[in-house]
Amino acid sequence: MLKDFHSQIYILMFDECIDLDQLLEKMMTFFSFIGIKLLLLFNYFKAHCEIQYKWHYENNIHFHIAIDTIEAHICSAKSFFVPYYIEPSHSYFKVCYKDGDYKEEYIDADKVLYYADVKEILSSIMSLYKAIFSIFQPIIKQNELDYLILIHVRNMKEDFIFSRIKDDNNSDEEYSDICESKTTRNFFLSIEYTHPDMIESLIIHLDSRYLLSGNELFSPCFVLKCLHYQSRPFEYDNRYKLNVLDSDIKQITLTSKNYIRLSEKHYEIIDLDCSCNCKKSD
Repeated sequence: MLKDFHSQIYILMFDECIDLDQLLEKMMTFFSFIGIKLLLLFNYFKAHCEIQYKWHYENNIHFHIAIDTIEAHICSAKSFFVPYYIEPSHSYFKVCYKDGDYKEEYIDADKVLYYADVKEILSSIMSLYKAIFSIFQPIIKQNELDYLILIHVRNMKEDFIFSRIKDDNNSDEEYSDICESKTTRNFFLSIEYTHPDMIESLIIHLDSRYLLSGNELFSPCFVLKCLHYQSRPFEYDNRYKLNVLDSDIKQITLTSKNYIRLSEKHYEIIDLDCSCNCKKSD
């Protein structure tokens, strides 16, 4: 009789375990359902906010100006607390060079370009850009590399950066194509900086605003600028190599003796010492 009593208790406990397992299974199903619904609701809300933000940014001038002003203040505040350079959010004319250390000379052009129709004043920008460089050049006592000249244009409709390389062999005619600049089909999947004195390589991230036809990228001064705009330590001299994987999954290697010039469908590898170049095919 005692044996029958223990058997009944075991059966009762077993049945309760089955009920508990079923309860846990139902709870898991319920919370999974709620989780999926919440995820869908979050994605819907996020997409709705992004669409509304984009619409207001493009069509509401007051909202556009407010967002750009907030971004500019955040960028300015951040530059005081980080040990590397930060790309200004406003329009500017800038000359980059190396005189012992990497240096920049620039003029804030936000008041000139923010409310302007850039397509109508590109020729004026070109003239002003040459004039500004002629002012900066005598101030620069020594430049160990090429001159990197940047024009950041940001207004209510556009946001892009012109990049030009200037050395003793450049002529003014080489920069006359700035008015014909268009978004290029070229882009780069990866850009790896290596140096014999560095154990690990560095990945350089190229801002998409540089992807304009006519832009000149990855010269020695351009590479030095990119290194100063990231947080990791590095070694720099003319022994570096830049391993670039382009949009056609083609690997190219650049050194301190060459750079890339973009066109709408192609890019050229330009030698800094001569006019020899290698053109990428379609």
